[in-house]
Amino acid sequence: MLPRLVLPTLADARRFALIVALTALVYALAGWISLKVATYVAGVIAAVWLAAGIGAMASLRFGLAGVAGVLVGGFVIISQVVPVDAAIRLALGAAASAAIMGYLPRYLQPFSPTLESVPSVAKFALVAAPLGCGVSALFGVFSLNAAGILADDQVLQGMWVWWLGDVLGVYLIAPVLLTASRWDLLPTSKTARVEGLVLILSMLLLTYAMLSNLQPLRPSEVVLFVLVPGVLWAALRFSVTGASLAIFLSALIVLGVAVVSSGGAISSTSPRELFALQVSMIAMALAGLFVSAALAERRHSELRLDRLANHDPLTGLPNRSYFQDFLGHALARAQREKSQVSLLFIDLDRFKHINDSQGHEIGDQVLRVVGRRLDEELRADDFVARLGGDEFAIILTHPPASRAASRVVRKLLKTLAEPFKLEHRRYAIGASIGISVYPDDGLDANTLLRQADLAMYQAKQRRSGFEYFSDELNTVAQQQLSLENGLRQALDHGELALAYQPKLDLASGRVVGLEVLARWLPRSGGMIEPSRFIPVAEETGLIMPLGRWVARATCEQWIAWRDAGLNPPPVAINLSPRQFSDAHLIEDIDAILADTGMEAMHLQLEVTESAAMENPLRTFDMLDALRQRGFHVYIDDFGTGHSNLGQLKRMPIDALKIDKSFIDDVLVDSDGAEIVNAIIRLSHALNMRVVAEGVETVEQVAFLKKQGCDEIQGYVVAKPLPPDKVAALFAQRFDF
Repeated sequence: MLPRLVLPTLADARRFALIVALTALVYALAGWISLKVATYVAGVIAAVWLAAGIGAMASLRFGLAGVAGVLVGGFVIISQVVPVDAAIRLALGAAASAAIMGYLPRYLQPFSPTLESVPSVAKFALVAAPLGCGVSALFGVFSLNAAGILADDQVLQGMWVWWLGDVLGVYLIAPVLLTASRWDLLPTSKTARVEGLVLILSMLLLTYAMLSNLQPLRPSEVVLFVLVPGVLWAALRFSVTGASLAIFLSALIVLGVAVVSSGGAISSTSPRELFALQVSMIAMALAGLFVSAALAERRHSELRLDRLANHDPLTGLPNRSYFQDFLGHALARAQREKSQVSLLFIDLDRFKHINDSQGHEIGDQVLRVVGRRLDEELRADDFVARLGGDEFAIILTHPPASRAASRVVRKLLKTLAEPFKLEHRRYAIGASIGISVYPDDGLDANTLLRQADLAMYQAKQRRSGFEYFSDELNTVAQQQLSLENGLRQALDHGELALAYQPKLDLASGRVVGLEVLARWLPRSGGMIEPSRFIPVAEETGLIMPLGRWVARATCEQWIAWRDAGLNPPPVAINLSPRQFSDAHLIEDIDAILADTGMEAMHLQLEVTESAAMENPLRTFDMLDALRQRGFHVYIDDFGTGHSNLGQLKRMPIDALKIDKSFIDDVLVDSDGAEIVNAIIRLSHALNMRVVAEGVETVEQVAFLKKQGCDEIQGYVVAKPLPPDKVAALFAQRFDF
């Protein structure tokens, strides 16, 4: 059965006709100006064919309608100077040129029509434009020669003048029009406007000075000594759009100089001087476009990384780091203004069941729905953040009142409880909310957050929806105390064990490292998850003896492997924030190495991003001391903290580890994939290796390998294993 032909609507036809007409009009006008100002060979071939830039832009923006407009406009203007049959052939060549410049970049993805990346500029300016202009030059020159308009001895000169003139027209006109949609990026401050005016006046005055004092003056000299610096200035200061405008202004200036210096007609310029002028203007345009595109890439990367550092990539809400900063400022403001701050700690009910039964993809969509509903229900001056997992927090500032947050909380619970549909299934989810109030329940951010957390657990146990913090919540604190005492006994009675998760080099397929993970195996049986006892250890200070035990046991096990002839790879231990801030850390590690005979080069240290950035000055000193001893330092959970790129660049770090939350989304979320790609490129730009954590599928491995990731770690290689089982992987080669 043949597919049914779909005819365009009347509105589509009118739009097509309007684009054709406007493109033809502008193309013909640009061609007329070029013929009047820049005709050089046989009264037809122009040294600068501005209409080529119109054709490139129209084809890129409007597709077939733009190409048709070039065909019509080309015939209209060219038929004024050559016979009709030759004009038809030349117009077809112009349309073919425009089609190549418009369609070829679309097949060389990724490509941005606004030329805000170096690859986009390269594909347009170094591939599509030269090729398309070459087709136009071949069509035109041989058509004019066949018509007897261009003599045989003029074919070679006509070819290079035509080709360079078309290329130059594309470089001068197309970027201005293609970047017109991004004029909002131009600085609008008074200082920026003054700087732009100074730039224009400087270019004009220096050109005038050269015209007045240098005789004879070659236009190419003006380009090299005046206009190129001006274009580069604009590229550095005023984005791609500013550079495009500077290139266009420079073209007007240099064409004026060429007309003046040649006595009123460019046709009297010698071929050598014309060639120098065309090449110098092309070089000027390319320099401006590439420099501005490179800087635009850098700005976009910085913005993406800054957003990555401050926002949760899944929901788009502020992350924990941003939340803590905002809460600190809100408390300081409340103290000055004698107001109250209500802190709402939200934990979703039944989310784990949905996540486990329906998969992480549905779970992520649920989190997005929750984040969007919370954001929509709050006032503009309220603050909502995702702290991690299924935990959210809200900061409300209000005048002093008893239980002032109750009305808002009831509205939020009602909104969250409304069913929603995902992939043809309906879901309903609830929430438990704990509330603490400044200054009644505490005066600092950590206390308020801890108390709101305790109140949330109370609400979850009572299934009451929400609870305010009160002294009766000591039962929760007692449970933590019991866990603390149990952990102390575990350290004394040998109830702790180590598990090892291998890190795989993607290039060789070999295990190149092991991450050490602590496990608590009570004598009563079972296993207590690290997610339960590590936070308690960190809060109570037990993380210090626990960390020393892990380091010593790790070194002893590595030595045992080595003595058994197993050739073990380096092992990595995690340093908690409290350990990393301990003044005796290096002294403790030195003592352990001396006691066990372990060499520093075989022991890697992993520090979380948030811990490394908490006190940059101390971090520099600590990392420098570790580097001098031969340790390799990894930044763990990169992307979940608050990194300062300037500080990160100066830190003596060997590798960044991409957090699992980003790896989970690389195959389903283009933004997530771009974030991972940006981290990989950032790591390599800083001469660091990059490790992807939590890799679970072969497809994720293929993506990471394609992006240039160095190492992976996750269930796709192996789960955390005891010493005897992980040793079997040392000599194994993985092939993904």
